[in-house]
Amino acid sequence: MNINVETKPTGRSPKGKFYFGKNTKYLCKERTNDVQLGDNSKFDKLFDEMFSSHYEYKGMFSTVGIDFDIATTSKDHFSFVENMFRTTPLNYLPSLANDWTIFHNLNLDHEPAVYIHLDRKQVLITGTSFFGEIKKCVFTIVGYTMPFDQRLPMHCSAFTYKDNTALMFGLSGTGKTTLSADPEYKLIGDDEIVWSEDGLTQVEAGCYAKTEGLNRETQPTIFQAMDNARGMGRLIEENISVPNARSSYPIECVPDAYVDFQTFKHPKDVFFLALDATGTLPAVSKIEGMAIRKLFETGYTSKMPGTEDGVNEIQKVYSPCYGSPFMPLPVSTYSDLLMDRVIEEESNVFLVNTGMNRSGERYALDSTRSFIKKALNEDYRTNWIEWTNPSQPCKVGTIELGALI
Repeated sequence: MNINVETKPTGRSPKGKFYFGKNTKYLCKERTNDVQLGDNSKFDKLFDEMFSSHYEYKGMFSTVGIDFDIATTSKDHFSFVENMFRTTPLNYLPSLANDWTIFHNLNLDHEPAVYIHLDRKQVLITGTSFFGEIKKCVFTIVGYTMPFDQRLPMHCSAFTYKDNTALMFGLSGTGKTTLSADPEYKLIGDDEIVWSEDGLTQVEAGCYAKTEGLNRETQPTIFQAMDNARGMGRLIEENISVPNARSSYPIECVPDAYVDFQTFKHPKDVFFLALDATGTLPAVSKIEGMAIRKLFETGYTSKMPGTEDGVNEIQKVYSPCYGSPFMPLPVSTYSDLLMDRVIEEESNVFLVNTGMNRSGERYALDSTRSFIKKALNEDYRTNWIEWTNPSQPCKVGTIELGALI
């Protein structure tokens, strides 16, 4: 059954997200906006209240080697989980014996709370009906777990083009889903990917597309996917009248996408998407050496209205790893893994401005697509600026737009 729903709030609630347990010793506590620690008694109190509640909808799923049980009071939210993960319904309450257990309860009178206990491997979500809170909790657990196995969790989309694989990093609203949904690309995943020594692996089995401002002419792939999902009774439309409007659908609804989970080739090209609200960054740049690490660790971009509760206008931000809220370990843990992979695989890395030009106008979607495709085809000229510090060699190259348009 298709679902059209308005949530409260209409974005994530980062102020209500807390980590618990002795294993918080591994977290990057300096990033206080994204890594908040809570007292165990606070978790225990909410757990007792939530565990004693009735959950009609229960299931289990696995992703990147992690097993999850989930119990929710909401049929609509369980449908969302079924869209995003390969879920098996359960007729019993989770036993807490799986790798991780998520309790999601909309019946409690509680302020937004997203509690993650790293020792007990339990997640509590209440006080918020925003669908994305569930998927981002799963990704946070992936972001915490993977580096211990030398696997890099990435807030990015992935696709293949002419037998090569590419990645697009970016904060929510910068264009990962939109730009990777191109008729000439074959989609691997639109938001969350893991990169190991063996290659790339999907985290999710569905898409969660930001739909504000899209139309059939500029985004035929996304609209075809939504039409397919609607025909299957699997389309979830969320907050269609607000800036953070989104649609969820299984990846099998996307024309020419990879449906089965598998390991893909290492990426030939990596794109960092930055929505630059100041118009300072060029449309596209090629970067090498320590510039890759610096840009990844900085994660400069802008938050788009509605992506988080209380964000009502474009805000310039720095989100390390292009996904700081979901990467709770020290930033260098992730950047070390990225640099190891990029150097070993000799991947090309580009910085793409999906925001404003110097005139204060946002780059047209068709132009950005053209820039990216030229980069994929290695059809460009580069004006290099190079820093010669031997301890931190950097190269940033502004790609000549005349070679791209």
